[in-house]
This record gives sequence, C-alpha cells and structure tokens, in this order.
Amino acid sequence: MKKTLCMLIILFFITMNTASAELFNDLDRAVTEYNAYYEELPSSIQILLGNEEILAGIMMNDGGELNVWLVTENGRVAEFEKVEDVEDYDPTVIIATDEATVRSLINTTDPLSVYEGARSNGTLTIDPVGIVSSAKFVVADLASKLFKTVGFI
Repeated sequence: MKKTLCMLIILFFITMNTASAELFNDLDRAVTEYNAYYEELPSSIQILLGNEEILAGIMMNDGGELNVWLVTENGRVAEFEKVEDVEDYDPTVIIATDEATVRSLINTTDPLSVYEGARSNGTLTIDPVGIVSSAKFVVADLASKLFKTVGFI
C-alpha cells in the first residue's frame, strides 16, 4: 500500500511539472511569433511594452504556479525565462493570471478581445511598479477606452 501511495505521489508531481513545462514551451513559441510580427503592432502597444521588466505569475490548472520573467527592449521580448525564486527579480510590471487565460490568449484569433475580457473579469491583472510605470499604464488604459469608444479598436 505504501509503495502504491508513493508511486501515485511521484506520478502526481511529474504530471504537475509536465503541465507547466508544456505551457512554458507554448509561451516560448508565442514570444517568438510576437517578436517576428512586432513591426505590425500599433505604435501605442510598442511604446507601452517598450522597456519593461515583467514578472508574470500563472496559476496552473493543477494547483501549481508557473513564474515567468520577460524583459522587453524597444517593445521586443529580449529575455524570456522560467523563474524559480521570484525574490531574485525586481520587475517594473507584475502580471497575475491563470493557465486558462494564457491558453486563450495563445490560441485565439482575436487576442485583444480575450485580453479585454480577462482584464474586466479579473482573470488577468497588471500591476505596474513605480510612479512612471503606473502613469504609463493609466494613460494607455484611458487611450484604449477612448479609441474603443470612438471605434478605432
């Protein structure tokens, strides 16, 4: 009985690590695609994502957590890595979300709608760190709402 229980526990942890590794690989492909099509993004998004150090925490469906570190330079993702100890990083932006939201963003043909829905229902939060970063994100949110109201988005 103990042997069976130990095997089940080991299998559980292997499965947990596999799920986060799979999502990380999917994110890595999405980052590569983002960088390839960066020039096609609106300049407002390029400016918003300009030069940031982003720590993203993703709650996995299996109860685990995947933490990812991204560094953007002039809007392109220059660094992308899985993080074990979040204390080692000093982000300018902190993102919190869940696996389902990330997968929806990766797989959709309309990422802006998925993004807006996730922001409005609270499954995606973006917390700028510091005054400059906070001001930039407030202005970007206001501009986005204005453009949407006018029909540009």
